[in-house]
Amino acid sequence: MTLKLYIAGPLFTPYHRAFHARNAFRLREEGFVCFVPHERSVARAFEWDTGTPTTPLGIFDDDYDMVAKSDAIIALLDDPDISSGLACEIGLFWAMKQRNPAKKGVLGLLTDERAYRRDSAGVPAVNAFTLGCILDIGCVYQTLDQVITHLKGWEAGQEMPKGVIVP
Repeated sequence: MTLKLYIAGPLFTPYHRAFHARNAFRLREEGFVCFVPHERSVARAFEWDTGTPTTPLGIFDDDYDMVAKSDAIIALLDDPDISSGLACEIGLFWAMKQRNPAKKGVLGLLTDERAYRRDSAGVPAVNAFTLGCILDIGCVYQTLDQVITHLKGWEAGQEMPKGVIVP
């Protein structure tokens, strides 16, 4: 079974978009199907050029459709606080998984060393509510290699850990 992944996280800087693009490229090389919201930016530019911009409801509809089609979310959790859109996408997926146990879960990708220092001091690495939502159905990893190992376990039908922040 080829897993379909929603690549989630902030898209507001060239760094974020490039990071997502590199991760999606690598995941695709590993055989996964990736839905990446910012890859639709060419279509959005055309819409703005023609005077028919995508509305917030249109963006919601597009992103919701990708989340609904996905087996799992790979969520970039870096930055001082995760983006509100990312938190919403994680919550939507969590609710979808409650009704559809075939959905795998959410894997956080947290590369910010400061978050791990906070976690080791007993302070949540990121927003506690959103982190709880992730850990209820997945794990948080520091590297894409760790995420890929988890995904391959899911693909192989293995029971994979959840509720863990792996440094």
